[in-house]
Amino acid sequence: MYRRWPFRYGLAAVTVAVAIIAVSLFANLPNTPLVPTIPTVEGATFAVMLTDPPTVPAGTTQLNLTYTDIALHVIYPNGTDEWLPVDAEGTVNLFSLINMTQTLATVTIPINSTVDKVQFSIANVTAVINDEVYNVTALSETFVVKVVNGAVNKTLSGVLIDFNPTLVQIQATDENDATVYYYVLVPSANAIIVEEITSAQTKVGTIIEIGEHNRVRLTRVQEEFKKNVTIVSATLTVNENTTGLSVTLKNEGDIAFRIFGLTLHGEFNATQTRWKAFGRGWRMEHRVKSYPQTIPFRVNDTSLIPVYGAYWKPAGFVNPFSSVTINPGESVTLTFNDVIALYTGWKQDPLWTVTPIVGNNYTIRLMGEGFQTYTVTATAA
Repeated sequence: MYRRWPFRYGLAAVTVAVAIIAVSLFANLPNTPLVPTIPTVEGATFAVMLTDPPTVPAGTTQLNLTYTDIALHVIYPNGTDEWLPVDAEGTVNLFSLINMTQTLATVTIPINSTVDKVQFSIANVTAVINDEVYNVTALSETFVVKVVNGAVNKTLSGVLIDFNPTLVQIQATDENDATVYYYVLVPSANAIIVEEITSAQTKVGTIIEIGEHNRVRLTRVQEEFKKNVTIVSATLTVNENTTGLSVTLKNEGDIAFRIFGLTLHGEFNATQTRWKAFGRGWRMEHRVKSYPQTIPFRVNDTSLIPVYGAYWKPAGFVNPFSSVTINPGESVTLTFNDVIALYTGWKQDPLWTVTPIVGNNYTIRLMGEGFQTYTVTATAA
């Protein structure tokens, strides 16, 4: 019995030796894992948020915007890129977002990606002014906004869109001499990456006060636009009832900027010519009145198209998304040379034609990824 122990100990020693040799052989194989591994990319929770300090006429209590078709342009860590659709739509009262942010959507993207553009569409806008509900025409229905410093380096972050629209009120008189109002939404949009968000902000619908740091960053982006995209020159001419407007822009920065449109502010002459019953017959009536006004213009390629009127849409009216992109070092001239006509009711003939007053000064406000102004004097053509 005692003579068997050496055999058992010997067998155990051989087993241990074989195991040591096997481990040594595997250990000496360069960079050869025992089990294949698959690299993983950490995901980041990314929120799409909106802030909106609107400029509105007196008496406005609500400005309701229905959004849809949100998409992010994402550059992934491996260098590929795509437009990533975000399943989100809804209606927000922009009045509730003064100094506040609201989460519109949340999506997961790989960390160390870059979000350099955000797109969304406007399906509908209404305003409540002096307890009356008005339909609002948006200067552009789809917006593609550049995101400044769009690197996504945190597992919890988002993009903050500063929509910053101006609600333009257009006053006119209908065929019954009653005062009517039309409204156009003119935006100025910016966007920044926000890293210091809370988990609550990833929930759609969350409204939270915007931090002072991000408020300053948004202001800085707007100021940067003013430095980069400038109105080099502008002319405003009047030839009978025809208005000529030419605005030359230059991008002196190092990134491309988009322009959605512009507005022309000042006092205008409104002229109405119509047949009116007189005794047993009819006579032509010609009326002229002056009043302060703002005329919005859409951009269509390099043409300016006034957004002015209600039901009947004049020739050249643009419904789809339109903008002009100005690359670094480029200049572009936007022009309009036609009759600015106010259409009301279902008639094709304008009730009012609008012209600048020769000798008056007018303010041009450029609207797009930022904000810019310029003063021009109306002259006779």
